[in-house]
Amino acid sequence: MISIVIPTFNEEKSIGLTLNNLAKVTYSKYEVIVVDGYSDDETPKIVRNYDGVRLFMAEKGRGNQMNHGARKAKHEYILFLHADTLLKPSSLDSLMIEIGSKNVLWGWFPIKLNNSKLIYRIIELFANLRAKLTGIPLGDHAIFVRKDIFEKVGGYPDIPLMEDLELVKKIRNINKGMRVNSPVITSVRRFENSGILRTFLKMWTLRILYFLGISTQTLERYYRDIR
Repeated sequence: MISIVIPTFNEEKSIGLTLNNLAKVTYSKYEVIVVDGYSDDETPKIVRNYDGVRLFMAEKGRGNQMNHGARKAKHEYILFLHADTLLKPSSLDSLMIEIGSKNVLWGWFPIKLNNSKLIYRIIELFANLRAKLTGIPLGDHAIFVRKDIFEKVGGYPDIPLMEDLELVKKIRNINKGMRVNSPVITSVRRFENSGILRTFLKMWTLRILYFLGISTQTLERYYRDIR
């Protein structure tokens, strides 16, 4: 019923943990697809060690990689998962219940950051509140969508940044989507690598400039390390 698509590029430090976690929560109703952007590290080798995980290679670019995975997906729903995000068993169970009881077209999960510091509780609180109030989640929220709807809107745009927001803008014209009330576990590595305040300001500046109409190509030149 659900295909889980994970785009990767040089994720040797994260992908094993993610796939180990999925091995605990997935069963016959799910398939796991990893689309690697020709990594320079051991990512593909690590993925090949997991029986049942389908590995494909595609030109680097998160939107392009996720589109490639979607084309290979066999199931009715596609869940796009970042390589450093963990799905809890309860999250997939909750999604299955919603899909089984309602005509769900697309949606997302709240996030829980994988660090116990108070500052991360505050960041996740505002991230979840923003997504709930605006109905516009980011990729960290593990966006899922029915495959026919994904195809109808043309999938992810092949742009260097903000592909998740562009997809959500298109599918919101069809349906407002729903939030599954069970969080996914999201890594704080961006904050740890670049500093909490610096990363937070970068992310919000990037979004503001995007909504002001600055092209993603221009933004990408100035924010190459935002991911």
